[in-house]
Amino acid sequence: MTQSVAQALAAMARFPLVEPANFVRRGLAVVAPHPDDESLGCGGLIAACRAAGLPVSVIIVSGGAGSHPNSRLHAAPRLAELRRREALEATARLGVPGGAVHFLELPDRFVPSDGPVADRAARRIAELAAGADVVAVTWRHDPHADHKASFALARMAMRELPQARLWEYPIWGLTLPPEEVLDGPPAEGVKVAVGPFLAAKRAAIAAHASQTTDLVSDDLQGFRLAPGVLALFEEPAETFIGPAS
Repeated sequence: MTQSVAQALAAMARFPLVEPANFVRRGLAVVAPHPDDESLGCGGLIAACRAAGLPVSVIIVSGGAGSHPNSRLHAAPRLAELRRREALEATARLGVPGGAVHFLELPDRFVPSDGPVADRAARRIAELAAGADVVAVTWRHDPHADHKASFALARMAMRELPQARLWEYPIWGLTLPPEEVLDGPPAEGVKVAVGPFLAAKRAAIAAHASQTTDLVSDDLQGFRLAPGVLALFEEPAETFIGPAS
Protein backbone atom coordinates (compact mmCIF):
# COMPACT_ATOMS: atom_id res chain seq x y z
CA MET A 1 0.00 0.00 0.00
CA THR A 2 1.30 3.46 -0.84
CA GLN A 3 0.33 7.09 -0.41
CA SER A 4 1.79 10.37 -1.56
CA VAL A 5 3.26 12.91 0.84
CA ALA A 6 0.40 15.25 -0.07
CA GLN A 7 -2.14 12.57 0.89
CA ALA A 8 -0.34 11.85 4.16
CA LEU A 9 -0.17 15.53 5.13
CA ALA A 10 -3.82 16.01 4.23
CA ALA A 11 -4.71 13.04 6.43
CA MET A 12 -2.69 14.51 9.30
CA ALA A 13 -4.58 17.79 9.00
CA ARG A 14 -7.81 15.83 9.60
CA PHE A 15 -6.59 13.91 12.66
CA PRO A 16 -8.96 14.27 15.62
CA LEU A 17 -7.95 16.77 18.28
CA VAL A 18 -7.32 15.37 21.77
CA GLU A 19 -6.24 16.90 25.04
CA PRO A 20 -2.84 15.94 26.48
CA ALA A 21 -4.50 14.30 29.49
CA ASN A 22 -6.38 11.96 27.17
CA PHE A 23 -3.22 11.06 25.27
CA VAL A 24 -0.67 10.47 28.03
CA ARG A 25 -1.97 9.00 31.29
CA ARG A 26 1.04 7.50 33.09
CA GLY A 27 4.16 8.93 31.52
CA LEU A 28 5.87 10.03 28.32
CA ALA A 29 9.17 8.95 26.76
CA VAL A 30 10.43 11.02 23.82
CA VAL A 31 13.11 9.56 21.55
CA ALA A 32 14.87 12.38 19.69
CA PRO A 33 17.45 11.66 16.97
CA HIS A 34 19.31 14.90 17.76
CA PRO A 35 19.11 17.66 20.34
CA ASP A 36 16.26 19.96 19.19
CA ASP A 37 13.97 17.27 17.73
CA GLU A 38 12.35 16.81 21.13
CA SER A 39 11.44 20.51 21.30
CA LEU A 40 10.33 20.83 17.69
CA GLY A 41 8.10 17.78 17.57
CA CYS A 42 6.97 17.28 21.16
CA GLY A 43 7.79 20.46 23.08
CA GLY A 44 4.16 21.29 23.77
CA LEU A 45 3.27 17.78 24.88
CA ILE A 46 6.34 17.57 27.11
CA ALA A 47 5.41 20.84 28.80
CA ALA A 48 1.79 19.74 29.19
CA CYS A 49 2.80 16.46 30.80
CA ARG A 50 5.16 18.14 33.21
CA ALA A 51 2.52 20.74 34.13
CA ALA A 52 0.22 17.84 34.96
CA GLY A 53 2.87 16.22 37.14
CA LEU A 54 3.50 13.28 34.79
CA PRO A 55 7.01 11.85 34.41
CA VAL A 56 8.79 12.57 31.14
CA SER A 57 11.99 10.96 29.88
CA VAL A 58 13.82 12.52 26.96
CA ILE A 59 16.22 10.19 25.17
CA ILE A 60 18.57 11.89 22.72
CA VAL A 61 20.09 9.37 20.36
CA SER A 62 22.93 11.34 18.73
CA GLY A 63 24.95 14.23 20.08
CA GLY A 64 24.41 16.22 16.89
CA ALA A 65 28.10 17.00 16.41
CA GLY A 66 27.79 16.85 12.63
CA SER A 67 25.66 19.97 12.13
CA HIS A 68 28.66 22.22 11.45
CA PRO A 69 31.42 19.95 10.12
CA ASN A 70 33.65 22.78 8.86
CA SER A 71 33.71 24.84 12.03
CA ARG A 72 37.08 25.27 13.67
CA LEU A 73 35.74 27.21 16.63
CA HIS A 74 33.24 24.43 17.31
CA ALA A 75 34.98 21.22 16.33
CA ALA A 76 32.97 18.06 16.90
CA PRO A 77 33.72 17.48 20.61
CA ARG A 78 33.02 21.11 21.52
CA LEU A 79 29.88 21.21 19.38
CA ALA A 80 28.59 18.02 20.96
CA GLU A 81 29.06 19.53 24.42
CA LEU A 82 27.35 22.75 23.33
CA ARG A 83 24.39 20.84 21.99
CA ARG A 84 24.16 18.80 25.19
CA ARG A 85 23.97 22.02 27.21
CA GLU A 86 21.35 23.40 24.83
CA ALA A 87 19.26 20.24 25.18
CA LEU A 88 19.40 20.42 28.97
CA GLU A 89 18.39 24.08 28.90
CA ALA A 90 15.60 23.42 26.39
CA THR A 91 14.11 20.56 28.35
CA ALA A 92 14.43 22.52 31.60
CA ARG A 93 12.30 25.24 29.98
CA LEU A 94 9.71 22.52 29.36
CA GLY A 95 9.82 21.42 33.00
CA VAL A 96 11.98 18.30 32.62
CA PRO A 97 14.65 17.81 35.30
CA GLY A 98 18.17 17.19 34.07
CA GLY A 99 18.22 13.67 35.45
CA ALA A 100 15.40 12.70 33.09
CA VAL A 101 17.35 13.72 29.97
CA HIS A 102 19.50 10.92 28.61
CA PHE A 103 22.15 10.94 25.88
CA LEU A 104 22.93 7.73 24.01
CA GLU A 105 25.82 9.44 22.19
CA LEU A 106 25.55 7.50 18.95
CA PRO A 107 27.36 9.05 15.97
CA ASP A 108 25.59 11.90 14.22
CA ARG A 109 24.63 10.94 10.63
CA PHE A 110 25.57 7.32 11.34
CA VAL A 111 23.05 6.09 13.91
CA PRO A 112 22.74 2.33 13.33
CA SER A 113 19.39 0.65 12.83
CA ASP A 114 20.62 -2.92 13.26
CA GLY A 115 23.54 -4.85 14.66
CA PRO A 116 24.99 -5.09 18.19
CA VAL A 117 25.20 -1.32 18.79
CA ALA A 118 21.59 -0.87 17.73
CA ASP A 119 20.52 -3.77 19.95
CA ARG A 120 22.21 -2.17 22.97
CA ALA A 121 20.67 1.21 22.18
CA ALA A 122 17.19 -0.33 21.87
CA ARG A 123 17.57 -2.06 25.23
CA ARG A 124 18.66 1.22 26.79
CA ILE A 125 15.64 3.02 25.33
CA ALA A 126 13.40 0.32 26.79
CA GLU A 127 15.00 0.77 30.21
CA LEU A 128 14.59 4.54 30.13
CA ALA A 129 11.01 4.36 28.84
CA ALA A 130 9.84 1.89 31.46
CA GLY A 131 6.64 3.11 33.09
CA ALA A 132 5.59 5.33 30.18
CA ASP A 133 2.39 4.59 28.34
CA VAL A 134 3.37 6.75 25.36
CA VAL A 135 6.70 6.48 23.54
CA ALA A 136 7.16 9.10 20.82
CA VAL A 137 9.79 8.95 18.08
CA THR A 138 10.32 10.62 14.74
CA TRP A 139 8.15 9.58 11.80
CA ARG A 140 9.40 6.56 9.88
CA HIS A 141 9.21 8.62 6.66
CA ASP A 142 11.39 11.49 7.88
CA PRO A 143 14.11 11.62 5.21
CA HIS A 144 17.08 12.03 7.57
CA ALA A 145 18.90 8.73 8.09
CA ASP A 146 19.25 9.30 11.84
CA HIS A 147 15.51 9.86 12.12
CA LYS A 148 14.77 6.62 10.31
CA ALA A 149 17.30 4.78 12.48
CA SER A 150 15.84 6.27 15.67
CA PHE A 151 12.41 5.02 14.63
CA ALA A 152 13.90 1.56 14.10
CA LEU A 153 15.52 1.63 17.56
CA ALA A 154 12.30 2.72 19.25
CA ARG A 155 10.31 0.02 17.48
CA MET A 156 12.84 -2.56 18.65
CA ALA A 157 12.56 -1.21 22.20
CA MET A 158 8.79 -1.71 22.16
CA ARG A 159 9.32 -5.47 22.38
CA GLU A 160 10.17 -4.87 26.04
CA LEU A 161 7.42 -2.28 26.63
CA PRO A 162 4.14 -4.18 26.25
CA GLN A 163 2.20 -1.59 28.27
CA ALA A 164 3.24 1.32 26.06
CA ARG A 165 2.24 2.48 22.60
CA LEU A 166 4.61 3.87 19.99
CA TRP A 167 3.64 7.09 18.22
CA GLU A 168 5.54 8.98 15.53
CA TYR A 169 6.02 12.73 15.25
CA PRO A 170 7.02 14.27 11.90
CA ILE A 171 9.95 16.67 11.56
CA TRP A 172 11.61 16.64 8.13
CA GLY A 173 8.78 14.59 6.67
CA LEU A 174 6.78 17.82 6.69
CA THR A 175 9.14 19.21 4.04
CA LEU A 176 9.10 16.28 1.60
CA PRO A 177 7.96 16.94 -2.00
CA PRO A 178 4.17 16.55 -2.14
CA GLU A 179 4.32 14.08 -5.03
CA GLU A 180 6.79 11.72 -3.33
CA VAL A 181 5.34 8.26 -2.76
CA LEU A 182 5.51 6.68 0.70
CA ASP A 183 5.29 2.98 1.36
CA GLY A 184 2.99 1.76 4.09
CA PRO A 185 -0.56 2.24 5.31
CA PRO A 186 -2.40 5.57 5.21
CA ALA A 187 -1.48 7.96 7.99
CA GLU A 188 -3.70 7.71 11.07
CA GLY A 189 -3.28 9.38 14.41
CA VAL A 190 -4.18 12.38 16.55
CA LYS A 191 -3.50 16.05 17.01
CA VAL A 192 -2.68 16.89 20.63
CA ALA A 193 -3.81 20.34 21.74
CA VAL A 194 -0.82 22.27 23.14
CA GLY A 195 -1.90 25.90 22.71
CA PRO A 196 -1.37 26.85 26.37
CA PHE A 197 2.20 25.55 26.15
CA LEU A 198 3.34 27.22 22.93
CA ALA A 199 5.33 29.87 24.81
CA ALA A 200 7.30 27.17 26.63
CA LYS A 201 7.82 25.34 23.36
CA ARG A 202 9.14 28.49 21.66
CA ALA A 203 11.51 29.06 24.57
CA ALA A 204 12.77 25.49 24.32
CA ILE A 205 13.39 25.76 20.58
CA ALA A 206 15.22 29.05 21.11
CA ALA A 207 17.53 27.33 23.60
CA HIS A 208 18.97 25.40 20.66
CA ALA A 209 20.82 28.50 19.51
CA SER A 210 23.46 26.55 17.56
CA GLN A 211 20.66 25.38 15.27
CA THR A 212 18.48 28.50 15.10
CA THR A 213 21.00 31.38 14.99
CA ASP A 214 24.46 32.15 13.64
CA LEU A 215 26.06 31.21 16.96
CA VAL A 216 28.41 28.90 15.07
CA SER A 217 29.60 31.61 12.72
CA ASP A 218 32.63 30.09 11.02
CA ASP A 219 30.87 27.43 8.93
CA LEU A 220 28.74 29.07 6.26
CA GLN A 221 27.62 25.67 5.02
CA GLY A 222 26.58 24.52 8.47
CA PHE A 223 23.04 23.58 9.38
CA ARG A 224 20.49 26.15 10.50
CA LEU A 225 16.74 25.81 10.93
CA ALA A 226 15.22 28.24 8.44
CA PRO A 227 12.32 30.48 9.52
CA GLY A 228 9.98 28.62 7.17
CA VAL A 229 10.81 25.33 8.84
CA LEU A 230 10.46 26.76 12.33
CA ALA A 231 7.03 28.08 11.37
CA LEU A 232 5.86 24.49 10.84
CA PHE A 233 6.15 23.94 14.58
CA GLU A 234 4.16 27.00 15.66
CA GLU A 235 0.82 25.22 15.44
CA PRO A 236 -1.33 24.95 18.60
CA ALA A 237 -1.51 21.18 18.12
CA GLU A 238 1.23 18.60 17.66
CA THR A 239 0.87 15.64 15.30
CA PHE A 240 1.31 12.04 16.38
CA ILE A 241 0.99 9.20 13.89
CA GLY A 242 0.19 5.68 14.96
CA PRO A 243 0.14 3.66 17.01
CA ALA A 244 3.02 2.44 14.89
CA SER A 245 2.94 -1.10 13.59
